[in-house]
Amino acid sequence: MTDDFTVFWRNDEHASALFYDLMARAEKEAYDDDFLAQLAAYREAAPTSEKSDIFAAQYLMHHGDTETAILCGERAYAKRPIHHAVWSLLSRAYKAVGRYTDALVLEGYLFKLFEVPIAIDTYPTEAITQEALDRLSVAVSRPPFAPMATRVSYDPEQGLTMDGGVFAGEFLPASPHITPPYYVGVYAEQGLQGDKAWQLNTVRDALGVAYFGAGDFTFDLLRSQRAPGAAQINIDAGQEVVLPVIGTVLPAHGLRSPQWIRVQTSTLNEMGWLNVATPNFFRLDEPTSFTSEHDFIVGNPISVRHNPSRRRLVLNILADAMPWQILRSSFAEWMPQTARFFAQGLIFDQHFSVAEYTTPSFATIETGMYPHHSQLFNNKVSTPLREDYITLSERMRGLGYATANLIGSGEGIYTGASRGYDRILVSSYRQQNYEAVTRAIRQLEGLGDADHFILLHSSDVHPWPSPMFQYPTTAQAYLPLHKRMTETIETPPSPYLRPCALNQEAFWMGVREVDRTLGMLFDYLEQNYAPDEYIVNLYSDHGVSIFSEHPYIVDSLLTGATWMMRGAGIPAGVVTDELTSAVDLYPALGALCGFPVDSYIDGVLPRALGGTGRDITFSNSLFPTKPYFLAARSATHTFCLETEEPVAMDGTVDIAKASYAIYPRDHEKEAGYEVDSPALRAFFYPRVREFLKGISNNGEMFPLPKEI
Repeated sequence: MTDDFTVFWRNDEHASALFYDLMARAEKEAYDDDFLAQLAAYREAAPTSEKSDIFAAQYLMHHGDTETAILCGERAYAKRPIHHAVWSLLSRAYKAVGRYTDALVLEGYLFKLFEVPIAIDTYPTEAITQEALDRLSVAVSRPPFAPMATRVSYDPEQGLTMDGGVFAGEFLPASPHITPPYYVGVYAEQGLQGDKAWQLNTVRDALGVAYFGAGDFTFDLLRSQRAPGAAQINIDAGQEVVLPVIGTVLPAHGLRSPQWIRVQTSTLNEMGWLNVATPNFFRLDEPTSFTSEHDFIVGNPISVRHNPSRRRLVLNILADAMPWQILRSSFAEWMPQTARFFAQGLIFDQHFSVAEYTTPSFATIETGMYPHHSQLFNNKVSTPLREDYITLSERMRGLGYATANLIGSGEGIYTGASRGYDRILVSSYRQQNYEAVTRAIRQLEGLGDADHFILLHSSDVHPWPSPMFQYPTTAQAYLPLHKRMTETIETPPSPYLRPCALNQEAFWMGVREVDRTLGMLFDYLEQNYAPDEYIVNLYSDHGVSIFSEHPYIVDSLLTGATWMMRGAGIPAGVVTDELTSAVDLYPALGALCGFPVDSYIDGVLPRALGGTGRDITFSNSLFPTKPYFLAARSATHTFCLETEEPVAMDGTVDIAKASYAIYPRDHEKEAGYEVDSPALRAFFYPRVREFLKGISNNGEMFPLPKEI
């Protein structure tokens, strides 16, 4: 690509010709010196492409150098972990060297996205362990809904079978970089001892459990280790911790199965109940031993000593789908409690999400990276985040904060985007803000002397189609009949919901509910914390489509998002119109909390917080099987792009066939409002080209996979 601004995009025809020549040679298995010469030319023409490593691995496999082929394949996988050619090659190589579980996982990905049958008969029987089946279960499950899963089982006669289910009462075989792993328990605050555990144990294998039984069930995930009947917790002098412990004796057959535990210190020797499947908390200030007749689960100890280098509380509130473009003109009217609190803080008036729905947006916020850089963009397959990409929660955990996601949907667990949280409360289809607020206050009341990093992810304002979700009864009862009967019979995904009275009324009632409940939380903070003891972020992952009269998937109402801050180091009483992006939350907290922001992070520190700020934001729809859409916004104009071809499963598309135009910000994508000038092209073309480097495939595509 040159600086010629007469044409926005040109593919590299030389590199493309080399690619297809190499592919033709590979199909003929002509792995000779001429192949190597062409490969060297292609690597020089496209030095950052993963495809040269794929060709190199194919050459090495053909010549029997499997170990070196794996090195090349893994290098390609690190760049492009969702790629059928990488999976096909590495699965064969892994089997050849006896890495059967790794091979099985990759075959699971191929099955999930391309329906390639898993060649289970090519594995030794002893390799098909429960651990391998559990990892395969994650591979064929959708990433947003952990711990729900497609559970895979194996029988020598019947082969593999797959059924909807959940991980429960066991360790979650999620990202291999999560150590210790998450144990999947149940949330049972002030409930009957064992009732939630009984419910889950009874229905976990029932038909439809993943939707009807577990969809609104709250799981309690705890990073922890199994104690085989005994655990010794060593406490240094002057130290104090709170230890979570989970009982493992699940109730069954209509019987309560209590579990006892003995707790011993230098001054104490007592027996007590150990509630099953849910965390029990013990405050310790000296070495303590725990013993039981049965195994139990021990979580990471939570330090309850404030460190002056930390804030007492860093609170992230993710109000899913809250659109600042809709709220800004009536913020104080619809959200008076929230407006009052953040009047003493900083509000970003031109904040935009990177994506149009939650899965890539959540990963963007937690990693500080665009989805095509983190490779967490595909909501159908659970490939893990690279270990060397450090998430926001990992940074805060590394600073010594007690990290907890007290309400969420399961996002980021299978992929590792949320792997820095020690405790995660998950309900895939139920995230009510009043529950989030209550849980946060309980956490702060019981562990108030700890330093906390807390995430609350609520969905009160998020629109959902009927009949998949029940509309709020307040909206149903309030509207006159002719407005009540405006729901569509179709059930499109939420980013495609169109304006109607019922959707909009449900939205506004959700806004009021969020404000009422947040008001209680803000009152608690102001009564119990000094202004320099906390940092509060309120933000959304995207906006909504239900007010768009001229919709397109990355329009300003769907990608115009909310971001406001208050607390230590944050200017008070400021509303800034500088452009900000969802990737900027990461460096903002890095500056305020004191953790490093690596060079691979795409976010920049806003000018309002002392940084350089940005002059452009990127909102895109990188959804495989649909065309690619991009809205790149400056302060005054928007560059809109739409591809002719759909996005491939690997997150790439041919940009050369895209249509594009520049519009005034107030008339994005409106016919007749296209504008053009040398100055606008000189501003947008280089910036957008740079952004699209990881998305353009230069017209180069490997053939779809065949059976392994």
